[in-house]
Amino acid sequence: MPFKNPHPLYGVWQSMRQRCLNPNHPNWKHYGGRGISICPAWDDFHTFVKDMSPRPEGHSIDRIDNDGDYSPENCRWVTQKQQLRNTRRTNRLFINGTEYLAIELAEIAGIKADAIIARYKAGLSYDEIIDPKPRSNFSGLALGGKASGAKKQAMTHCKYGHEFTPENTRITKEGWRNCRACHAAKMRRRNAAKRAGC
Repeated sequence: MPFKNPHPLYGVWQSMRQRCLNPNHPNWKHYGGRGISICPAWDDFHTFVKDMSPRPEGHSIDRIDNDGDYSPENCRWVTQKQQLRNTRRTNRLFINGTEYLAIELAEIAGIKADAIIARYKAGLSYDEIIDPKPRSNFSGLALGGKASGAKKQAMTHCKYGHEFTPENTRITKEGWRNCRACHAAKMRRRNAAKRAGC
């Protein structure tokens, strides 16, 4: 029995095939280009629909094993948040023999994943990595980086001459010290550009 055109899953099926089979597709290098294929049964759209219906609202197709092929055994429907956790680009951190996802530790700490990764690379402990308080830690930097960091921390004024008073000092989530006056000016310029349609 033919499906109504277009079927809700047709775009998903076509996109999957393009990523894996079309070398001209922008994302082919991440799929077909690295050996990801599609099970022969899914060459038939009707079989794909039978195996993967229904698709929950707001979900996209995801491979359980990110290095495995598209097949009924290796595919599921997930939210965007779940899919991001399964991507090859997800940073996996090994702390005291246990594997963690940077994004999960970021949620625990309430800070950005980039800050978690920076703390991990600096060699901090698990408790220090998930500490929500901003920190300036240069233990993971090379000698030149340590000297540069220490020099910046010793500065009494920003490069535009504003004094680093408690009222004028902004600490980022990554633990870096910024000038509040300069940051406010930057935000004013950015907002003005948005209003001007730039």
